[in-house]
Amino acid sequence: MSEAKVREESRHSGTVQRASGARRSAGATHPGYKREQNEDAYWADEQRGVWVVADGLGGHQAGEIASKTVVEEIQRSAATDRHYERALQRAHALLLGDEHTAANMGSTAVVVAEDGAYFHIYWVGDSRAYYWSPGAGSGQLKQLTNDHSYVQMLVDSGAINSQEAAQHPNRHVITRCIGGSTNPRLEIDRVSSPWYAGHRLLLCSDGLSAEVEPEQIAAILAENSDNRRAADLLVAAALDAGGKDNITVQVVDAPDPAPGAQKWTSRTGKALHASARGLGSRGRLLLAACAVGTGTALAAWLFGII
Repeated sequence: MSEAKVREESRHSGTVQRASGARRSAGATHPGYKREQNEDAYWADEQRGVWVVADGLGGHQAGEIASKTVVEEIQRSAATDRHYERALQRAHALLLGDEHTAANMGSTAVVVAEDGAYFHIYWVGDSRAYYWSPGAGSGQLKQLTNDHSYVQMLVDSGAINSQEAAQHPNRHVITRCIGGSTNPRLEIDRVSSPWYAGHRLLLCSDGLSAEVEPEQIAAILAENSDNRRAADLLVAAALDAGGKDNITVQVVDAPDPAPGAQKWTSRTGKALHASARGLGSRGRLLLAACAVGTGTALAAWLFGII
């Protein structure tokens, strides 16, 4: 399906929903062709530097309630304490304590929160975060999250390989979710990384990642610098692949310039590099500590990381 087709569908049927007023990011969601209802939810606040994608489980209204609960708790946290792990724990407790909650009602979630020159990712289940960096061809797409799923457990144990995992009949069975009576205690994974100018993050539900190969995702990001266009084409690619599940994506640009590079100048780098050559190992270690205070790009350049 072409981008034009996706836009045409959104005008006439309202099936593609998008965020508005965004500058650095764009999000889109679509119910797909096999589901009557969209149980995914997403939200973004660029000013506060937080993005979330949640994939509801349980069918019909149950999944919608679960994903909406996750988003509402992230919104509450963004406006108050910015403790997003606590927000996911609150959503978990609310879903477990809801008298209308069925045993299989829950949600996966992936959250990105910026903190100066860094971003932090929190996730539960098989909603994913990818990091795209420019380069030759389609650049490099790296999966930052690790699925909490039965098939991922088999891959990690060496029982099957990634090709077998993609075709496994139980590939949609998750081992961890927010809510659901089988998970009374919620474990949340976290990873952190510095931002670099020109790089991007992709958040998505498994409606994209289970249907579209990473090579195609990378190509779409490489060929479309406009986030709105990239988000629409990612949804279109999942629909072309069959649209068997709800599809939700958010594409996020690094700050421009990336916060870690704001204080960097070539003159400063040359001076510090010259100073480093004249120092012993203890002096270089001290200089490295100072360099961290002036930005991750400077420290990386000084010690040959980039």
